[in-house]
Amino acid sequence: MNWWQNLFISSSKHPTIKSTGQINATHIARNSELPVVVAPVTGQLQKIVVEKEQLNHRNGFMMIPNGNNLMSPVSGIVIEANPRAVTIQNERYGKVVVQVISQDHRDVRLAAYGTGQQLHAGDLIGAVRQAEQPVQVYVLFEDQVTPNVNYGAVYAGQNIWRQQEATNDEE
Repeated sequence: MNWWQNLFISSSKHPTIKSTGQINATHIARNSELPVVVAPVTGQLQKIVVEKEQLNHRNGFMMIPNGNNLMSPVSGIVIEANPRAVTIQNERYGKVVVQVISQDHRDVRLAAYGTGQQLHAGDLIGAVRQAEQPVQVYVLFEDQVTPNVNYGAVYAGQNIWRQQEATNDEE
């Protein structure tokens, strides 16, 4: 068999990568000084509507998931975890909370983390099951951090932090 035939035999192909975005965001987060905040799940990225939401923190964004995998939006150390939320201490953004709200507790599975465990942006932290009642995923920042993200459709692991343009005052 020649080289070309070996290339196209399915048993010799490399397994496909499920989430190119996850690998790219993780690579950027580990090897760059640029801010990295990844979409925790595939779906619609939206602003938090303050009037309707009963959350402790208001700075952040919410997602209506279309996908199942739930990823860490930032790199850092786990400082608190429960079946519905994970709090990550990040050196750039401070405390970042990933909170999942659903009507049925069986719709969400977060991994059990102990205090002090390290996570990287794009690491798998749980799963969301599509249900009749909508599931909402919130990423909440400390009060002094205002997210600078592009809203709309995103895929899990995509770097959603928008770089700010330099203004005349900064130059």
